[in-house]
Amino acid sequence: MGAFYNLTIGIMVCNKLRQPQNYIEAVDPDSVEMKTAELLSGIDGTMMFRYNSKDTFQALYVYLSEYHSGKRVSHKRVLELSYEDVKSAKNGLIVITPDFDNFTAKLIAADEYSKYMTETPILEGVANREYYGKSATSIENKSTIEYGTEQGLAALIYGEQGVSSLPIQDITGEYIDTDNEYMYYYSAEFVK
Repeated sequence: MGAFYNLTIGIMVCNKLRQPQNYIEAVDPDSVEMKTAELLSGIDGTMMFRYNSKDTFQALYVYLSEYHSGKRVSHKRVLELSYEDVKSAKNGLIVITPDFDNFTAKLIAADEYSKYMTETPILEGVANREYYGKSATSIENKSTIEYGTEQGLAALIYGEQGVSSLPIQDITGEYIDTDNEYMYYYSAEFVK
């Protein structure tokens, strides 16, 4: 019995050690917090990401890249949480909520110490934008945090003649092979 017990404990510890200690993942769509967020966000839904970091880091940046017909036309930092003078948070949430009726997208970040919200216009100045199709794509699995590297979170996709979704990992760089007319790509960077 003792050998079986030790083997079982050993397997549990080994499995725990192999799991990513520093990760970001989409919040389970069936969770209470996601259902609550969806009720609050309205018809366009929301995307929520949880991160966990055993390591300390100095800052969390979220970037927004805008693409027109596959060509990146802008790339800017839209959120910064700095931990230079305090210990960094061990975990937190990043939330992206499109509001098609008002042609904006909200970005929220919250952790043990702070909360931040910003709103970005979408399809600004685009004729007939109220008739555009819409879609979104985001990370699906738990991803290990790669410090100092931008990692894709989600993309909001819009098109007058329809839209096609693509995997989040395929959206990087100056040009993307896509028929989608407009994309708003959110990425996060954890800086040590």
